[in-house]
Amino acid sequence: MFGIDFPELVVIMIFALILFGPEKLPEYGQKMGQMVHKWRRAYTNLQRSVHYPADLVPPSALTDHYGEDLCPNCRYRIGSDFLFCPACGKRLKEPTTNQSVSAA
Repeated sequence: MFGIDFPELVVIMIFALILFGPEKLPEYGQKMGQMVHKWRRAYTNLQRSVHYPADLVPPSALTDHYGEDLCPNCRYRIGSDFLFCPACGKRLKEPTTNQSVSAA
C-alpha cells in the first residue's frame, strides 16, 4: 500500500492519535473514507467517459442500476415519463396521443 510497511503504518497511526486525540480521530477517519470514496467514484466516472464517450454509450447503459432512465445526451437521471431532460433541455421522446402539448 503506497510502499508503507506495517511498522511505518503503526508509527503514523500513533502520531495521528497523539496529534488529533481519541475524540476526533474517528471523525477524521470517516471524513478521510468519504473523501477516498468520492475520489474513486470520480476516477471511475472519468474512465467511463474516456472509454464510452457520450456518442458511443451502449444502449444497455442508458438505464442505471436503480432502474431509472438516463438522458442519452447528458446522462442525467430522469423518470420514464419525462419528455424533456431537465438538465440539458433536449427532447427525449415524442408525446403520445393521450398527452397534450400546450403551446406556451
